[in-house]
Amino acid sequence: MLLKAWRGEERFWKVWWLLGVPLHLVWWTVWFDLWTSGLVPETFFLITVWFWPGVLVAVAAFAALYALWCTLAWRCAGNVDHRLWAIVGRVLIGVTLGSFITECVLIFTGSLIVLR
Repeated sequence: MLLKAWRGEERFWKVWWLLGVPLHLVWWTVWFDLWTSGLVPETFFLITVWFWPGVLVAVAAFAALYALWCTLAWRCAGNVDHRLWAIVGRVLIGVTLGSFITECVLIFTGSLIVLR
């Protein structure tokens, strides 16, 4: 499935639902768990990324997986029965990618503000 998706030949629904939704569920489960424990996720990552390199590796690995999913989903977005779904899918990919990049920038630039 991954090779077929990399070539842009896989059906879009498979890439979206079988790869993207579980990836998002993991990310939002971690985020929700941090919020319900009383920690602001940005603060948690800011503290741990700079003092425990394992978190930096985990965030980098997740970012790589997320970038891979965005690439696969974008390439396969045209493999739908109705053109509207390709447009909706690509808009949602752009919005979620923008949100993820914003969160990463907040995490990593927050340390620069704190260190001043």
